[in-house]
Amino acid sequence: MGIVSIHDTPAAAIGGMTGGNSSQGIANTTISAGPNITGSLSLQNMLAKKAGSEVHLSLANASTLAEKSLGPNSHAVSVRIGVVRGFVVYIALVSDIDHSIHRVLVDAGNGKVLSSTQLSIVPMTR
Repeated sequence: MGIVSIHDTPAAAIGGMTGGNSSQGIANTTISAGPNITGSLSLQNMLAKKAGSEVHLSLANASTLAEKSLGPNSHAVSVRIGVVRGFVVYIALVSDIDHSIHRVLVDAGNGKVLSSTQLSIVPMTR
């Protein structure tokens, strides 16, 4: 699965989620491709409120939930907060027991795993 479209999101729109700015590890992209998901935190609704008060899940807990969703001996390689299809989620790249990489979306509001997609890795050697 490839990314069809990535749009810049103003840093101010998501910078308040953790009280910081995009230089502190907060994603500043919106992904509009991939699985159709419905999260609990709509970016549009969050912008109407104080955004940081809606994120109830830490990055560490999101990482643990993503690993558990793939079973024992799974390890998160990368986790970041971002916006997918208008919902605020943690986007985790997780290696499973067979060393396959999965993209796991975890709802930043309630911790529910919204989707898990195995990624195809094409060797860079030819």
